[in-house]
Amino acid sequence: MKKKFKQPNKFVRKFLRFFGSKPKELGEIRLSDMNPIKRTIFITWSNKRNIAVSMIVFIIAATVAFAFFRQETVRVNLSLNYEEASKGQNPNRTRYNVYEFKSDEVMQMAIDYAGLGDVITPEQLSQNIDIIENNSNAIDPKDTTSYYISSSYQIKYTKNREIKDVSTEDMMKLICKAYNEYFHERYVGNKSVLKYQLGDIDDMEYTEIGKLFTQKSDEMLRYIQQRIDENATFSSDTTGESFQTIRKMIQNVQNYSIKKYNSFVLETGISRNQEHYLRTLSYSNEVMTMKYRKYMIDYDVRKNGVANYDAGMIGTVMVPSINSRNQYYMSRTNTGTDYMTLDADYFLSQAKSVERTIIENNDIMEKVGNSSPIRDDYTKANQLIESVNEELKTVASIANTTDRDYLKHATKDYLNFTVTSNTALNIILIQDILLSSVAFLLVLCVLGYLIDGYIRDRGLINSEEL
Repeated sequence: MKKKFKQPNKFVRKFLRFFGSKPKELGEIRLSDMNPIKRTIFITWSNKRNIAVSMIVFIIAATVAFAFFRQETVRVNLSLNYEEASKGQNPNRTRYNVYEFKSDEVMQMAIDYAGLGDVITPEQLSQNIDIIENNSNAIDPKDTTSYYISSSYQIKYTKNREIKDVSTEDMMKLICKAYNEYFHERYVGNKSVLKYQLGDIDDMEYTEIGKLFTQKSDEMLRYIQQRIDENATFSSDTTGESFQTIRKMIQNVQNYSIKKYNSFVLETGISRNQEHYLRTLSYSNEVMTMKYRKYMIDYDVRKNGVANYDAGMIGTVMVPSINSRNQYYMSRTNTGTDYMTLDADYFLSQAKSVERTIIENNDIMEKVGNSSPIRDDYTKANQLIESVNEELKTVASIANTTDRDYLKHATKDYLNFTVTSNTALNIILIQDILLSSVAFLLVLCVLGYLIDGYIRDRGLINSEEL
C-alpha cells in the first residue's frame, strides 16, 4: 500500500520546483538507475539556469560582504632582520616568541597610546589579532627531527566593535609601535649598568661606600666608551646629549664629587663600628700579605729561569715568513724565555697591585684608629653620600635615555612592519570569493540531489502542483 504524504504548502512547492529535475529533460533516462554522482550532475544540469542565477546573486552578495569586512581588517607583514632570527632567537640570544605581540603588556601600551583605557581591555584587543607564519627555515636541513622557525609573519587585526574614534589602520600602527618599543626595551642591548641602583648601604663602612661609587661609575664609563667606539658623533634628540658629553659627566662625578667624599672620609676617619672595621682591615691585610708573597715567589722563579736560559738558543730559532705585502723575511719564534718573561711580568704586576691595597688599608687603619669624629662629621658624610648618589642617578638616567635612542637608531630595521599592498589584498579577496562560491555551488548540488529524492519519495515528480 502506497504511503500518503501531506501536500506541500505554496512556499515549499516553489522551493521544490526550483531544485527538482525537469521531467521533460529526462527522455528515456531513469534517474533511479543512475549512481549518485551521475544523478547529481544531471539534476544540476537540468537546473543550470536557476543555479546560475543563484550563483550570481551569491557572488555579488559575497563580494559586498568581503569588501565591507576588508575595511575593518588590516594585514601587516612582520619581518625579523637580524642575525639571530635565523636561529629562532632574539638579539640577546633568548628564545623568540612572536605571540608576545599579543601579550597584555604590548596591548596595554597600544591602548595607552590610543587613549582607550576606559574603552577596551588588553584581552579584548588581543582576541582580534591573528598571527600566521609566512615562511619557515630549517635550523639544520640534515636533521629531520629539528623543529622549524619563521622569520616572517603576517599579523591580521580586525577592528573591535568597542573602538569608535580610532580607525583600523591607526590602531594597527599603534599596536606595531607598542611591540617595537617592547621588543627593543627587553631584547636589544645590555643596559643593566645604566639602570643605576646604589643598593642597601646601611651596614657598609663609609670607605666601602666610596669604593662602591667608584665601581658603579667605572661600569657606566666602560659602557659609554663602547658606544663612543661604535658611534662617536651620535646625539640624542630626547636628551640633546652625545656619548662623549655623558662620558665627561661621569668623569666629573669621579674627579670631584667621589674624590671629595673619599677625602673627607679618610681625613675624619669615620666608621660605623671602629673596632670591628679595624679587625676586618687587619685580617684583610694578612690575607693580602700571603698573596703578595706567593706572587713574588712565582715572579722570582720565572725571573731566575730567564736568567739561566741558554742565550745561544735565541738567535738560532728562525723561520721564513711572509708579510702582508707578500715579502719574505726571517721571523724568530717564541721560545721558553719569551713565555717565562710574560709570566714574570704578570706575577709582578699582581704583586704590586696587592701591595698597593695593603698600603691603602694601612693608611685607613691609621686614620680610623686615631680619629675622634663628632656628630657633624657623620651628618656631612651622609649628605655627601646623598649628593653623589643623586649625581650618579641623574647621569645614569640621561645615559639610559640617550642609549635607548641610539639603539632605536642603530637597530631600527630589526623589526620591519609592511602593510599588505592593495594588490595582495585584492588577490586575497578574490581567493575568498572563489572558495566561498565553490562551497556554495557544492551545497546547491547536494541540496538538488536531496530535494529530487524527496520529490520522488513522495510521488510528486509529475504533480501539476509543482
